[in-house]
Amino acid sequence: MTRPEWQADLEENGYAVVRNVIPKQACDDFVESSLKWLETFPHGFKRDDRSTWKTEHLPWGQKGGLYNRYGVNHESFVWKIRTEPGVLKVFEQVWGTDDLIASFDGLNITLPVNAKTGRTDIEKTSPWPHIDQNPRKVDRFELYQGIANMAPNGPEDGGLVVLAGSHKLHQKHFDQIGGFRPECDQGASQNGYDFSDTDADWYRKQGCKEVKICAGAGDLILWDSRTIHWNASPVGSQIRFISYVCYCPRTFASDQVLKEKLEVFQQRKGTTHWPNMNVIPSDRTDYHYAQPRRPDDSIDPANRDRPFVEPEENASVMRLVGVRA
Repeated sequence: MTRPEWQADLEENGYAVVRNVIPKQACDDFVESSLKWLETFPHGFKRDDRSTWKTEHLPWGQKGGLYNRYGVNHESFVWKIRTEPGVLKVFEQVWGTDDLIASFDGLNITLPVNAKTGRTDIEKTSPWPHIDQNPRKVDRFELYQGIANMAPNGPEDGGLVVLAGSHKLHQKHFDQIGGFRPECDQGASQNGYDFSDTDADWYRKQGCKEVKICAGAGDLILWDSRTIHWNASPVGSQIRFISYVCYCPRTFASDQVLKEKLEVFQQRKGTTHWPNMNVIPSDRTDYHYAQPRRPDDSIDPANRDRPFVEPEENASVMRLVGVRA
């Protein structure tokens, strides 16, 4: 099989865009289901009423529109994208096998921050450079993450921002500063590390170009978990609609981990993007936002531990859970 150009880009730059992976109808269905999901909550959001485009009328999310609570990770429409053949084909090519398991990630529905066409109750997010990998292991490749893009995503439409090529320079950076900073480490189980603005400037000076990745509806964005990145707010008129997707070979998980993964699925709990680790943010006891909150900081009474529409437990779904016939 001929090696595609996007795979070379992914290894060299730490990110790539694979075009036209998801059919238009699947994208349209996801957009409609996402808006319906927001409107199902009792908080009062209405897609056609901009006066409801405020925190008080929305379920709790991170960084403006990242949703990974309320059982959304296992909504039927999220699983339809997770099992999309075009998405799986790309990850099968990345890993050289079709024997994959999936993470139980959430989705992102980010309303524009714009006085004329979007939200006026919040400011656009500031850069928060980070990696989604253990800083103790940055000398090796471990995982590619994915964004299934369901709506046009141009220069003003927010989305993923990366420092291209930064995945190759972490050891050099840590050597120069005397090792990674413990206060920036998210912990071995959480697999993350936060960089300061000064750190990010160091990477820019090494030649890492800041890129706001643009993509069309149906495109798949991939990036190395070591690539420094953050999430930018849309500031135009387009709502951002994406689903986070991530897969790795089933052989990365022990029999015990696969047994636990099935239990996590049966309980409809969400995980981080690591398919083989069963890290569940909502189960954390040391994190204030383990459970979703309302604007007054109380736990959302509309919180739920099951999706509104359950996924079909068919062979395609159960295979990605790790269950084999």
